[in-house]
This record gives sequence, structure tokens and C-alpha cells, in this order.
Amino acid sequence: MTRALLYKEWIKLRLWWTLMLAASVAFALFLFFKLRYVVNANEAVTVWSTWIFKGWLFFRPFQYAPLVFGVTLGFLQFLPEVQAQRIRLALHLPLGETRAIALHLAAGALLLALVLLPAALVFSLGGALWFPGEWQGNLFRVFTPWILTGYGAYLAAAAILLETNWRHRVFYLLLSAGALRLFLLETAYDTYARILPALALWVLALVLVPLFSSHRFRKGLAR
Repeated sequence: MTRALLYKEWIKLRLWWTLMLAASVAFALFLFFKLRYVVNANEAVTVWSTWIFKGWLFFRPFQYAPLVFGVTLGFLQFLPEVQAQRIRLALHLPLGETRAIALHLAAGALLLALVLLPAALVFSLGGALWFPGEWQGNLFRVFTPWILTGYGAYLAAAAILLETNWRHRVFYLLLSAGALRLFLLETAYDTYARILPALALWVLALVLVPLFSSHRFRKGLAR
């Protein structure tokens, strides 16, 4: 039954996932070629100084892409299920409601990773052409909050769609919007270096919210 549920999610999302993957890789390649142009148009000393002394985030335009992909994937996965009431059937499977929703979330999380990681690979391999190994560490600490933002947005979208009470939905929306904004304030490398574990734990704890919303959905609670 677990395989059947995961396969159902793949069939439902495979076209949209392919489009998001193509958009992610295309955007990453665009930024890579833009960086290559900057490197070719300037001396290496100039480019390195912008990294070392000015902290220029070469791939910063990609910052909001994980957020967009996370919200989009959450809506594409759960909105049809909620509107057609198919999610109610999934909640009554012998798997149990918690495991059923957890499998939905696991499927979405995996697909989101497969959208974002190829872009991260483009940035890593592309940057390795012109920058030393230390820059790879900078890139990891810059890119990780962006990926966490995507997962936070995905989980928030799932929780909002599964929630049956509009006041709870508005609360989740405001809370997630305010919190996720804090993930995107970096203006230089290593801005979030010391608090990355805390950000990761917050996103991990956010998994409980759609599970709670699914319980309310199954019980038909509107208050």
C-alpha cells in the first residue's frame, strides 16, 4: 500500500515536477553563464575581490526560487486532493492518517529535493572552475537557508490546504510568511553560519503542523 500511494503521487505530479526541474536547471544555467561572462569580462583579481572583500553573492537571484517551487509543489500536490475530497479516503486507509500524510509529505520532499539539488550542483561545479575550495563552503552555507525556505514553504502550503478553519489558515500563513522571511535576509556569505542548525530544526518541527491539520481535516473540525 505504501508503494501504491507513492506511485499515485508520482503519477499526479510527474508532469509538473518535470517542468519545475527544467525551470530550476535553466535558471541555474543562466546564472552560471552570467557569472562566466563576468569572469571573462574582468580580471581574476577583480572577481575574487568581490567575493573576498565585498561578499558578493554571485547566485543571489536564485534566492527565491526554492520558495516558489515549494509553494507551487504544495498546492499542486494537496489542492486537488482537498477539493475532490480524495485526501479523506487516504486518511481512512489501513496505514493510518499520520503515516498516510507522512508518505504524502515524504513524496513531496523528495520531488522538491530533485528539483533543487541539480541547480545546487550547477552552482557548485560552475563555481569550482574559478574559485578555490573555500568558496564551496561559502556556497553551501548560502544555499542551505534557501533550500530550507523551500521546504518550509512546502510544509506551510500543505498545512494551510489541509486545515479546515480559516482563522487557523490565516495564522499559519502569517506565521510562515514572517518566519520564512528571516531565512532570506542574508546580504553576504556566512550570514547564517551560526544558526543553520536552528533553522533546520525549525523546518523539521514544521512537519508536525500538516500532520495536525490532517487530523482536524479527518475529524471535520472547523473550530
